[in-house]
Amino acid sequence: MESQSQLRAENKLVMDLPMMDQGAEIFKTLHYLSNLIQSLKNPLGTRDNPARICRDLHSCEQRLNDGTYWMDPNLGCSSDTIEVSCNFTGGGQTCLKPITVSKPAISVGRVQMNFLHLLSSEAEQHIIIHCLNVSVWRSAEGQLAAPSAVRFKAWSGEVFELGGELEPEVIEDSCWVKDGRWHQTHFVFHFLDPSVLPVVDIYNLPKTSPGSHYHLEVGPVCFL
Repeated sequence: MESQSQLRAENKLVMDLPMMDQGAEIFKTLHYLSNLIQSLKNPLGTRDNPARICRDLHSCEQRLNDGTYWMDPNLGCSSDTIEVSCNFTGGGQTCLKPITVSKPAISVGRVQMNFLHLLSSEAEQHIIIHCLNVSVWRSAEGQLAAPSAVRFKAWSGEVFELGGELEPEVIEDSCWVKDGRWHQTHFVFHFLDPSVLPVVDIYNLPKTSPGSHYHLEVGPVCFL
């Protein structure tokens, strides 16, 4: 009888082991889900705990300074998180810097950019062309932009151009002045349809010669 009782106890122990393992796995899963939900409710903007957009951090009770943070607009795997500049003084703008200020190129994939567009209500970008003895928009004071004026390709594939459906706002244009000094033409792109931006290419840039030059200053594209 004693041996039978001992055998039953051993069998019960063996049968209980998988249940104990399952319980441990369930506990681990619940702990992971709890941490995940907490991180979604209170993102920190770090690489390990990114927010979707800067406005999410701006909406939290904690007060944060303008600066660099990590975002994951599609809340997917952490490998595609993106580094952005958050402008909290501007209402929580999410700003993407170009790879280099001399070229309109952003190192953000299409999936993340599409989600960023969906989560935003407007977008803005500034581009300045610095020029020496060469015009890029008007050819003289008081005139409209010349037919050879620069054109800009949008993320959406549309083109910003003089007289087109999309036309950039020009807040300064002194490049037509050819007096041997540097001048600039300042373009502003602001749209309530965020999917238009960023600018991805520039056409009709002027040909230079000895004594005439230009260089680009491509600003970040900011979403709100």
